[in-house]
Amino acid sequence: MDSAVYTNKLVKVYSSGVRALDGVNIEIPRGKITCLLGPNGAGKTTFLRIIATQLLPTSGEAYVMGYDVVEEAERIRELIAVVPQEGRPYLMVTPFDELYMGARIRGFSREEARRKALDILRRLDLYEFKDQKIIKLSGGQRQKVLLGRTLVSDAEILFLDEPTIGLDPVSRRHLWNDILSLKDEGKTILITTHYMEEAEAIADYLYIIHRGKVIASGRVSDIISTLGYEMVVYMIADEWEAAEKLSRFRYEKIGNKYMIQVDDKKDLFDLVRIAVENGYVITIKQPSLEDVFVKLVGGYEEGAS
Repeated sequence: MDSAVYTNKLVKVYSSGVRALDGVNIEIPRGKITCLLGPNGAGKTTFLRIIATQLLPTSGEAYVMGYDVVEEAERIRELIAVVPQEGRPYLMVTPFDELYMGARIRGFSREEARRKALDILRRLDLYEFKDQKIIKLSGGQRQKVLLGRTLVSDAEILFLDEPTIGLDPVSRRHLWNDILSLKDEGKTILITTHYMEEAEAIADYLYIIHRGKVIASGRVSDIISTLGYEMVVYMIADEWEAAEKLSRFRYEKIGNKYMIQVDDKKDLFDLVRIAVENGYVITIKQPSLEDVFVKLVGGYEEGAS
C-alpha cells in the first residue's frame, strides 16, 4: 500500500450513541502534510485516535503504512509519534529532560538520547532554555517542546492534533515553519485543526470533515476552485439602502457587512461603482477556505437576507 494512512468506510459510534465518524474514507500520501479541517466536534480527534491505535473503530477499515490498526497496533506504534490535543509536557522538568526521556523510552542509548535531545532543542530554537523548568516557558515554547518530543522518536509519521491551539499568531506561525521543515525531511504529517488559515498555509492535501463525514477533499487550491467564483467583495453599508442595491447579487450578511460572491468583472465593476457612489467601505479578496467552509456547512444566502 503506497499511502501512509488509508481508511475505508470508517465508523465510530460511542456508547452514548454519538456517531463520531460515519463512513469516512481518507487516504494520506507519504511525505506530505495533510490537514483534517473541521469545527470542534466534527470527528477529527476521533479519527486521529483510531489511526494512532488509541481507540478501536466500530466498523470499517484503517491502515497505517499498510498495517491494520486493530490487528497490528504494536507495529504501527513503532512508526508513529503523536502530539495529542491540548497535550502538556511535564512542567517541573526541563526541555532537555523531556526530550531525553522521550528518546530513552524509544530505545535510544544514553549518548544517542542526549545527542538527539540537544540537536532538536537547537533546531527548535529552545537550546538557550534547555535547563529552565518548562513551567517558566511561554505557551509557544511549550508546544515546541511537545513537537520536539515527537521528533526524538525518529518516527516516520507524525500525528498532530490541534498543535497550535491557544497560541498567539506569532507563535502559531513559528510553529508552522517548524512543521514545514519536517516535510522537507520526508516526514509524513497529519494535522487536525479548526483554523482555516492554518490549513491554507501549510497543507498539501486537505479533508474537510463535518458531523463525522468528509464533505470535501483534495489540494487546497482545487477545493477553493469548486466555489465557482473569482473574488469575494466585503462591503460595509447601511442595511436599508444596500438591500435594494445588492438584490441581484449572492451575498451573506453579518451585521452591516455584506460578503458578496463575484463571478465576473462586470459584477466587480458594478460593486465598486455602488460603493463609490454611496460612500460604502469595500474590500476585494480572493476566495479562501473559510468561504468554502461557509458554503459547505452553512451556505450563502441569495438575494436579500
